Amino acid sequence: MKVLRASLGVDKHSTAKDDVISNMKKVDVMDKYLATLGKKVKGNEVRKAVKEIFGIDLHLISKEDIGTTVSAYDPAVMETLRLYLKLDKNDTNRDTDIMNMSKNDVMDSYSKMYEHKLSGKDLRVLINHIYGVNLDGISSLEHARLSINSKGQWIVKSDLDLIILTSSRDDVEVFVAPTDYYVEITGSTYLPDSLIEKLSSMGFTYDKTTNSYYYVNPIGESIPDAFKGQTIGAIVGTLATEFPPN
Repeated sequence: MKVLRASLGVDKHSTAKDDVISNMKKVDVMDKYLATLGKKVKGNEVRKAVKEIFGIDLHLISKEDIGTTVSAYDPAVMETLRLYLKLDKNDTNRDTDIMNMSKNDVMDSYSKMYEHKLSGKDLRVLINHIYGVNLDGISSLEHARLSINSKGQWIVKSDLDLIILTSSRDDVEVFVAPTDYYVEITGSTYLPDSLIEKLSSMGFTYDKTTNSYYYVNPIGESIPDAFKGQTIGAIVGTLATEFPPN
């Protein structure tokens, strides 16, 4: 907050602009904060910023080796890491070594190849590729009334949220269920029919035990971003139609 206040032209101890800061999108807060750190921003500084701004612990994801489960990272990431290992960008002989690196080391090695001068936007893309955390998407859901629990952490959460989306620690499975608040205001334990229809068409199955609709990626890898986006889009679209904001 001290850094952000100063960036807005007020004393770092003044709360005069705190309402402006609190209404900023989290990605904008991240960009403004990183810009104050100088031209070079190292991985540990980025991870600290993500934890402070979004409440997401990337270090924990790396330490426990959870999050994205894939046979290889995005091609651009793999090519850069091969160059870091003094290989040709198309030489796959040490890809196993790359995939055995901690996620933090992958991020730091990639960033080092760009002299730690990646923009906030580029860093968010990188974080999504490595950790499976879509910060841009999360920032856009701040008032969507959708709770998200992923990789053992709350990504987005409010007491007034109506739907909860939970993914397994490796993102291979995803579950959609009503929140207690939804049950309270609707008197029903079932999701809206329109959402059930959308989820069913996407391959979700109802689990009576947990009263949730779930999907498991049949190839055993983390669910692709496109499918995650389609799922979230179906939920947010349904909430906007069935429960329009006052």
